[in-house]
Amino acid sequence: MARSRGGYSGYHGRRTLNDTLKLIAVVLAVLVGLLLAGLFFGRDYIVHTDSGLRLDLPFLRQEEADRPDPGDVSVVIQPEGSESEEPVEPQPQPEPETPAMLAVELPVEAVLDGTAEQKLEEAGANALVLEMKDQKGKLAWVSQQPVAVSAGVNSTAAGVQEALTQWNLGDVYTVARVHCFRDDTVPYDRNDMALRATYGNWRDELGLRRMDPTVPQVQSYLAGLCGELAQMGFDEILLEDCAFPTTGNLGAITWRDQADPAQTMDAFLAQVEEAVAPYGAKLSIQTERAVLTGEEVGSGLTTASLNQYAQRLWMTPDGAEPALSETLAAAGVTDPDKRLVELESSLNEENQRDQAVLSPS
Repeated sequence: MARSRGGYSGYHGRRTLNDTLKLIAVVLAVLVGLLLAGLFFGRDYIVHTDSGLRLDLPFLRQEEADRPDPGDVSVVIQPEGSESEEPVEPQPQPEPETPAMLAVELPVEAVLDGTAEQKLEEAGANALVLEMKDQKGKLAWVSQQPVAVSAGVNSTAAGVQEALTQWNLGDVYTVARVHCFRDDTVPYDRNDMALRATYGNWRDELGLRRMDPTVPQVQSYLAGLCGELAQMGFDEILLEDCAFPTTGNLGAITWRDQADPAQTMDAFLAQVEEAVAPYGAKLSIQTERAVLTGEEVGSGLTTASLNQYAQRLWMTPDGAEPALSETLAAAGVTDPDKRLVELESSLNEENQRDQAVLSPS
């Protein structure tokens, strides 16, 4: 019996499992078909990347093109409170000025007894001068030169060699003062090296003998002494009486060789320079204004030789004008202010120039 229209509607029966499976199969078939169609028609838009496949569709390209370039995204971290400014290039620092040399002469005994440093401090000095060969030819050390040994001019002080060498290893700038051709001992022992006169060994205004600058053995002897001093560690070798005699009874001299004085002195200074050069010691010469102005021509020293061989020139101010440094410059000496050492009776620390006080010979 059929239900009335006011109750339940018409019944078509219950859906089975087979019907459900059929429906799922149809849906999968449609999806696979769509995927295959996409792969076939969209193969030109599939890009292989390191991270896999990627769709490179035209509208995606446009979006990337429209996206602004972020530019440099590196992050600079500045300390708190610092201002963002352009980096400032470091400026070269000026080299510190070398203090002026303030030298005083002390006896070698001050090095032997250990009082040299204290005496320098008391004098306000930063450099030491030691007379290593005096006007009489006596040496303040034990030289290996055969002439020194035969003439008996070597020092007899105990331990002097070791004490001087040890002192020169220290920080104090030390100058070896050497009287060259004025020598009252070697000419007496070696007449072949003596400056001769009609009456025997020539003597100068001080009554002292001299060695003949033209004799090769004299030049090699003095150069050998300077080489030994440089090897002992002296910073500077100061040559004094380094010239042909210009005072005294010059007419009594009987020269063995009429060599040109300037050429003779050039050859001698070149030999001394060669002897001290391997040890880095400076070579200095004590001279006078008259040599630089050309008023004194008999000494054999010339402006050219001083400029070439003397790293420093030790001179005594004479109160005349122009100043010594200006005279050096006018004579063609390079760097006159740096090479001039003024010999004074006492140090003046307020004057920023190289000064030295030498003991009377």
